Amino acid sequence: MSDRGIFRWLAILLVLAVYAFFAGDGKFDFRRLGTWQESNYASLARGFFRGQLNLDRWVNPQLIALPYPYDPKAREGIHYEWDVSYLNGKYYLYSSPLPAILGYMPLEILRRGYPPDSFVALFFCAWAFLASVAFARRALKPPTNIPFSLWVLFIGLGNVVAFVLVTVHMYEVAIVCGMAMTAMWALALLRYNESPTPGRATWLALWLALSIAARPNLGVLLLVTVFAVKRTRKTILAFLAPLAIVAMAMLWYNAARFGDPFEFGIRYQLTHVDMNGRRVCSLCTFPELARFGNSIQHYLYWPLHVHSAFPFVDAMPARVDPAVSWPTPNHMTEQIIGIVPIAPLMMIGTLTAILLALTRSPKDVITRTAIQVMAGAWLIVFGLSTCWWIVARYSLDFMMLMSVATVVCVEKIVTSLRETTIRIAPLRAFVMALACYSIVTAILLGFAGPGDGFKRANPAMFERVSGWFR
Repeated sequence: MSDRGIFRWLAILLVLAVYAFFAGDGKFDFRRLGTWQESNYASLARGFFRGQLNLDRWVNPQLIALPYPYDPKAREGIHYEWDVSYLNGKYYLYSSPLPAILGYMPLEILRRGYPPDSFVALFFCAWAFLASVAFARRALKPPTNIPFSLWVLFIGLGNVVAFVLVTVHMYEVAIVCGMAMTAMWALALLRYNESPTPGRATWLALWLALSIAARPNLGVLLLVTVFAVKRTRKTILAFLAPLAIVAMAMLWYNAARFGDPFEFGIRYQLTHVDMNGRRVCSLCTFPELARFGNSIQHYLYWPLHVHSAFPFVDAMPARVDPAVSWPTPNHMTEQIIGIVPIAPLMMIGTLTAILLALTRSPKDVITRTAIQVMAGAWLIVFGLSTCWWIVARYSLDFMMLMSVATVVCVEKIVTSLRETTIRIAPLRAFVMALACYSIVTAILLGFAGPGDGFKRANPAMFERVSGWFR
């Protein structure tokens, strides 16, 4: 193995170790759950094993007796499961069943016990990272202008993964599952563009369908994929088959639970407001258009809080208009991190993708795929911005896609400049400095975690690391 190969594998192992460190609260502790009821997804997996679609949870008879249980005031003083869907005396999840099928059920069989949410999140994050590295490795032939090991670290750590892994619940599990599916979609898209056969069209459509099943908002990737697929009868049929199968399965799943194939359970959500008739994601009115602009600003530019005490940076709460956003008590919001403050290189990657798309010269397969992946990432950003809640974990829907597209586009631009009289050494140093900045900042953010989550989970480790900087 060459030195370059050794460094690449060391970088991969380092990223996986960082993921495990933050997911395990600095203890690398992923013991099996004492009971599946400790996790909503484990409860769903238990229900699936028992041949039912609802969570395997006890339901309070007082809740069942309520004529309209969706009124928060009517539920006062009654024990119930928070933020799940409830109908006809049963609890359901309004998020995707895919994590239960791909994560909890196989791991229960292998480990003879249900894993904690943090371990399943680690599993999907590792999956997404390895698929993204495989994309970059397939797209970039050595030697690269920037050390590939640094690109590996940027893909894995130059985002909010470490921050999100510190505190994991069902929300984070669903999102990182979608991140893994979209990473596989990008890799399948590259393979299809290299050889547009019906078999590869089926493989591409499968991961697209699973991405949508994991996170319905990722359906915007269909727009990119449709333009990439060749218009032949055999290819179209091969492409539509997985989409149709997964779509029918999801429609049946919804109809079997709620009597409506297009109802995911949001209407029956038990939270501090009645969700019936609420428009979670919409862009139909002028106030919603203003919300869209505010959300775009958050996802792109929302700054970090920089301070003198370790870990020196922290994410700041979002600032939303309560008139068109999630009506939280006392207008409390969650933390969000903009692309520019944590990964300015992604914005440069976006500009290079636009430049490459506008050039009239014929585009090779690798360049075309990188542009398509970048376009998909930005469509996800715009789609998320139509919704009434902003939070850092949502950024995982697009950040890893954006990072791999950035890597390829930047390499393409630097390679083209090498063929001119322009000196690329300063440019290479600048790119490497930005990549290192993102890696270091993201790791420091991991030591913060949502709501100082890492310090609360492992104060001894936090104080030990903090002491290194005093």
